[in-house]
Amino acid sequence: MIENIIKKNQYKLFLIAYSGGMDSTVLLDYLCKIKKNHPQISIRAIHINHNIQIDSKKWQTHCVSVCKEYNIPLIIEKIDINITKNIEEQLRIERYNLIYKNLLHKEIILTGHHLNDQCETFFLSLKRGSGPTGLSAMSSETIFGQTKIVRPFLTKTKEEIKNWANLNKLKWIEDFTNFNTHYERNFIRHKILPVLEKKWPFFLKNCFRTTHICNEETILKNILLKEKIQQYLNFNECLNISSFKHLKEVLCKALIRYWICLKNVKKPSYNNIQRVYNEIIYSRKDSNLKVIVQKNEIRCYKKFLYFVTIRKDIKNLIIFWHNTENTLQLPNNLGYIKKNNQKGINLPKPKNSELINIRFQYAGKILIMGRQKRRNIKKIWQEHNIPPWLRNQIPLLFYNDQLISALGVFVINRTINYQDNTKPNQWYLSWINDIPINNGNHLLCK
Repeated sequence: MIENIIKKNQYKLFLIAYSGGMDSTVLLDYLCKIKKNHPQISIRAIHINHNIQIDSKKWQTHCVSVCKEYNIPLIIEKIDINITKNIEEQLRIERYNLIYKNLLHKEIILTGHHLNDQCETFFLSLKRGSGPTGLSAMSSETIFGQTKIVRPFLTKTKEEIKNWANLNKLKWIEDFTNFNTHYERNFIRHKILPVLEKKWPFFLKNCFRTTHICNEETILKNILLKEKIQQYLNFNECLNISSFKHLKEVLCKALIRYWICLKNVKKPSYNNIQRVYNEIIYSRKDSNLKVIVQKNEIRCYKKFLYFVTIRKDIKNLIIFWHNTENTLQLPNNLGYIKKNNQKGINLPKPKNSELINIRFQYAGKILIMGRQKRRNIKKIWQEHNIPPWLRNQIPLLFYNDQLISALGVFVINRTINYQDNTKPNQWYLSWINDIPINNGNHLLCK
């Protein structure tokens, strides 16, 4: 497999995830042998010291010694975070973060995962009740940022890799925690798979075939969904669900799941997707449901699904802008406000005695420019298609306690005439931000 990668890739840079164990040691030895026939390739290795075993330092020293023997540059990284739950998952995430940090441009990551690892991952997904995507387990190639992770041994059994190691008289370190069946993967490795292999010698191969079929089905489904979802995506990538009641439930949920996955977050659970379908799509009332996906929420407004970053509640915050010559930075990554010259939103200029301040909450009736009657501010938000979760994120300009403008949305109608550009009692403000709204524009006033 590596030979094929060398042939089809212009860039032949490889970074081996090297633990010092048998699998990654065989991978290192295998690649170094290939390099003898392909001297143009470049090989580096990276060792992640997890700092959770008393022998961690010995393992690191062993890896340094082996790479020196092979004349391969070795990067050493240490994990120094305190992990109290989901240890295996958190270590895996931190491990890949450190690998990504050290990647060169177009460098391909190689790992020593093999067929037994694949079957263990399949069983873990089965235990979690995963669908075809989860049951696909690991792919031979996975996109990783601007590069990819390649697992050249994924069709090889652990026994085959061990035979290579013994044949080439390789030395590796043994992590004895791999025998601790308290960990789920180790339980499957030592208690489940040996029994199944003894009963059915071809079980591992057949398990791999199942993961391969699930992967093909997932790829095909995503190709079809990618085309189908274009009918429902709005300008700012929110999902138009107005016609979802007329779709088959299975298609409806598949579109929602695919839409969430477009946001580059961890795949949502089956229960979350079912909640969105039952409580939003199929509900007869306008739902205020919030479904949490990592640090985001799925929200519904006017038959559109939004994927919203959870922001800090700032509705009671007041920010005073004493020196308007300076840019005013806003909280929650809401951008900034600055004074412009003949550019931006045209506003009445404050008196010298008035304190300019920014707030994020207002209730009651207001009279805005271009209107004859006062209306409740909630109705004004609705007219401008501002979803409820954004209304307390839009900066409201006040002079003392007098509301002047919701920047980028409306201006209060005051008795003073400031629309004449020759008058000195006006100024221009710009709120620069990156907040999309339902009409495809941004709340951006320049």
